[in-house]
Amino acid sequence: MLIFTTDKRRLLEHFRKDPVLFAYHIGDLDDFYFPYCQWAATYGKSPRIDDVLLLYTGGTTPTLHAFGLTERFPELLQGYLPLAPKRFYCHFLKQHGELLRQFGSVTPLGSHLKMRLNRAALQAREQASAVERAIIRLDRSREAALAELYAAAYPDNYFVPRMLESGKYHGYLEHGRIVAAAGVHVHSDVHKIAVLGNVATLPAFRGRGLATLLTGRLAAELADEGKLVCLNVKADNAAAVRCYEKLGFEKVHEYEEALFELK
Repeated sequence: MLIFTTDKRRLLEHFRKDPVLFAYHIGDLDDFYFPYCQWAATYGKSPRIDDVLLLYTGGTTPTLHAFGLTERFPELLQGYLPLAPKRFYCHFLKQHGELLRQFGSVTPLGSHLKMRLNRAALQAREQASAVERAIIRLDRSREAALAELYAAAYPDNYFVPRMLESGKYHGYLEHGRIVAAAGVHVHSDVHKIAVLGNVATLPAFRGRGLATLLTGRLAAELADEGKLVCLNVKADNAAAVRCYEKLGFEKVHEYEEALFELK
């Protein structure tokens, strides 16, 4: 039997078993994201949660986060899928891919890595004052300009404008135009966690290290606030992986992403 819960205390207790695997889940417990979440769980003999499915509906297409820790997880996933939206993105461990494919058609989006910032290895880079002045903090007044950047540089982005309210989006200006940006998918002061995302540079400005500069600045800021800093990146994007490793990020998990359309 499916059990749906809104018990933040029990959910957080479960996610603390692997904070990197469940970084999005922990961040989504924040009041800013929680109204867009549906949590299906299995319980053991105690009140503690064994496994959880998270459906996030805050974007244009729902995303199902399907990461299990126990042998009961396939049962939870199989019971939930008939109730899932007809079309959704899914983040899942490779061993559960075949079960998901039984319920509909799939468009693979590749293998991805979950990485965590090692604060001790964070590479601080001193920048010239002119470069520093070109970096600005982005808010809702820059929404249209940032959307224009992503349309040109990162059309498959997961940018949700209200995330600008987090105050954790940085942009690089040249001639008054945003030519590079880095931000967060999830950010929570309460739960001390952040997942970086929407890092992009206009094609004509690539090769200058702007994305690295912005990502490093943002990662250092978040780490100084005592937050666990994570990110997801395509496993075959060798250049991006090397960039993140140089900044102090470490590989922790590999998982799959896909777009599913149920029968």
